[in-house]
Amino acid sequence: MELLKGLDIKMIDDKRLKGSKYQIVAQPEIIREIAARFKEKNYFLEDIMAMEFKECFHLLYRFNHFKNPGTITVRVSIGKEPAEIETISDLYQGALWHEREVYEFFGITFKNHPDLKPLLLPAEDFEGYPLRKSEKTVKSIKDVFPMLFDETENEEQS
Repeated sequence: MELLKGLDIKMIDDKRLKGSKYQIVAQPEIIREIAARFKEKNYFLEDIMAMEFKECFHLLYRFNHFKNPGTITVRVSIGKEPAEIETISDLYQGALWHEREVYEFFGITFKNHPDLKPLLLPAEDFEGYPLRKSEKTVKSIKDVFPMLFDETENEEQS
């Protein structure tokens, strides 16, 4: 993808991943650079989602464009301790709400977010993060999304 040329990303072309024109895997350290490049070319942020796996949290940033429609999903995995990543809310105002929701339900901190507090749940009464899984039910990311990893990476983990 020309827009992200020069960045260390991995394009994933796998029919099992549906709903996006492009699927991109990136390191968390470059999410702000990616978001800034999309913003420069008038892409809008559809949403930010998170999933929990044994090894990590997996965030999906979904961008789209009015003149050239088609969702572009940027996938970023972050560690569980600490579960944090830089905010993109200064680039996309809509990220203010998406990041607060992810924080509220998963406990992922968005560093430098100006108002990181619960969005829906009462802050004073609620403890924990409702979408975190128990050790018994959480799966490995490599079991759910094997296409995100090179075959050699999968063999090394076996």
